[in-house]
Amino acid sequence: MKKFQSIKGEGLPYIIGETILYNLFIILMVLVVNSYELSNVFKISLIIINIYEFHYIFMYSSLEYNVYEEYIEISSIFGLKKDKIFFKDIKGYFRISGEIKGVKLYGYGKDNFALGKSIIDKVGTAKMYVTSNENIVYLKVEDISYGLSPKEVEEFESILIKKGIISCNWDYSINKNINLYKDKKFIIPFIIVTIIIIILTLHPFILYLYNKLPEKMPLSFDANFHVVKTGTGKEFAFKQMAYGVLNMAILFCMHYASYFYAKYDKKSAYKFIYISLGSSLLFLIIQIRILITF
Repeated sequence: MKKFQSIKGEGLPYIIGETILYNLFIILMVLVVNSYELSNVFKISLIIINIYEFHYIFMYSSLEYNVYEEYIEISSIFGLKKDKIFFKDIKGYFRISGEIKGVKLYGYGKDNFALGKSIIDKVGTAKMYVTSNENIVYLKVEDISYGLSPKEVEEFESILIKKGIISCNWDYSINKNINLYKDKKFIIPFIIVTIIIIILTLHPFILYLYNKLPEKMPLSFDANFHVVKTGTGKEFAFKQMAYGVLNMAILFCMHYASYFYAKYDKKSAYKFIYISLGSSLLFLIIQIRILITF
């Protein structure tokens, strides 16, 4: 086994700096915004963003490429995350340096480093394990490419040549035949979100029509769930319906974003429907808490 360290560029300070800025902004919003709903949105966002950011901080700082007899193993997050590329599956490679031209699907994508998945000019959809643009090796397999940035790039390239892998360019095309409704990983959360939004929208209104709501209902809360403003049951029902309409709009936007991303990478499309799921679930939990409490 031959171990190749990744070239360490300017990416780590950038990710750390961005993480600090996100944390400062969200903490400031939590302190300033005196709203129970928004406070919970910011708190959950803070947790998710930090998980996301630290994932890529650890990935960047521990990335290495281990070459075995039959495959290349990309190891990151101190060996917890591994990705294997078998030599028999590699159709070709090419080496390049300079600005990374492409569009990020998820992860981090900048001119001088890229982690995650991106659409790269002259490469197509690629899993990017590139910590510096000083020397980048792109490997082409059947349905995707990989971007690597090993330190001893000449030695790494010589191994590829010895394995009979040729240096070449390749064509790529986007997938125009997208039908996410046949994909269980998309359609199941989509149906769940739709049901949640229907409940969120209609449940309070049905309670109002059947006189199951008290005459006075809370309309807004401070960050500690203390009532700031009260109104009639009708006003409460219509406010909850407004939250339902808001989540319908979010679902609509996430639906079309999923279809756009699915043209390039289906797995990248799933995240959007889960954003809508998280949003609708949060508002439903808040609604249930209000109805139970009052």
